[in-house]
Amino acid sequence: MTKTGATLSVITVDGVSKRYRLYSRPIDRIIEFVTGRARHQPYWGLRDVSFSIGVGEIVGVVGRNGAGKSTLLRLLTGISTPTSGDITIRARMSAILELGSGFHPELSGRENVYLGGAVLGMSTAEIEARYDGIVEFAELGPYMDMPFKTYSLGMQARLSFSVASCIDPEIMIIDEALGAGDGAFIAKCFERIRQICAGGATVVFVSHNTYLVQRLCQRALWIDQGRLVADGDPATVCRDYEALLRSISQDEAMARNRAAMSRFEDADPTAVDLAPLSRISHRWGTGEVRITSFEVLDGENHPLTAVFSHQRVRLRLEYQGDTEDRDLALVVTIVREDGVVAATFDNREAGISIGPVHGSGTVVLDLGPLLLGKGRYLFSPHIYRDVHGVVRAEDVLDFHDRLYELTVSRSGRPYDVAVEHPVAWHHSLDGQAQ
Repeated sequence: MTKTGATLSVITVDGVSKRYRLYSRPIDRIIEFVTGRARHQPYWGLRDVSFSIGVGEIVGVVGRNGAGKSTLLRLLTGISTPTSGDITIRARMSAILELGSGFHPELSGRENVYLGGAVLGMSTAEIEARYDGIVEFAELGPYMDMPFKTYSLGMQARLSFSVASCIDPEIMIIDEALGAGDGAFIAKCFERIRQICAGGATVVFVSHNTYLVQRLCQRALWIDQGRLVADGDPATVCRDYEALLRSISQDEAMARNRAAMSRFEDADPTAVDLAPLSRISHRWGTGEVRITSFEVLDGENHPLTAVFSHQRVRLRLEYQGDTEDRDLALVVTIVREDGVVAATFDNREAGISIGPVHGSGTVVLDLGPLLLGKGRYLFSPHIYRDVHGVVRAEDVLDFHDRLYELTVSRSGRPYDVAVEHPVAWHHSLDGQAQ
């Protein structure tokens, strides 16, 4: 059997491709069948995709609309079969492919619990034994006798997830359902997923929300134009994916500008290039002022890539440019690898003014004892004009998106904490201060 590292794989996808037939008109299907002559255009939903997922892994899948994510899930769940390649599933699976999948809109929440449970292969007795737990988790007790179609998207997400996760699946596949829940319920779902994984189960989570993928998953797959283009650390994969989305957005803005100009000029607007992967960039801006150097240093100005909490840390940034703009914003954002913004430093809050710029300059930030908790952190230094209240793309002079990394360790017991907060202990015993 295939293995991921030292972990036995429960999902193996080997060279899988899926081809669809696209017809211009419904009647073309009949003409093709009768005449034997092709009346369709082939469309490849997936092309030569290979990966394996081990027991207990939480794997996120990201990609644009139409990239092939839903095709992959349909293949994994057996709804569709691959045109070529092999998929091996070695465990029992529970899937939420969309909000309310397996539920009937006209039936009540109570009736849909029994319907959804039956779809998952549960007997009536098993559903009855778990019914109270399902309702309690979903927090929908007063609404269970109302028609499912009257539920909000968040309520549908609650009931869908509660039913799908009640059977202790060996593999659980979730497609966007968590995105409709509120923050408290999402946190509750995360805890349930972690409990499921602690029991040896595997989770595949498909979402456009890269923050949720980074927060929940140990690994991320990125699918684009039917191909697997990245498989690895969620923070890195999501950063690359976001860079592509940003590139596409910039291209579309340029295309709109060209289209507007074509009304006044004889030139035809150029078609939009949908940002091939080679154009992914983690640095962008107008360039009047550029960040020429960024370093994370210790107290003696030695470069750091790893540090213990409470150690002294210094950030050193050099810039160069030529602009008459005043009161430029120079900001350094620190993001934890799960997407949580851990800290932001802004020159204006420190009472330091930058600009006009004619030449080069240096900024040093002494953080003193580092209070960040144990984990991996990514730094994003950037300079922009803050003239519109909301930062617009044309106001960004230079942005380095999560290009610099620091790993923080903890001395003493290995607690996972967000902040190593300073504290003074006071202990008394029998009325005697210590």
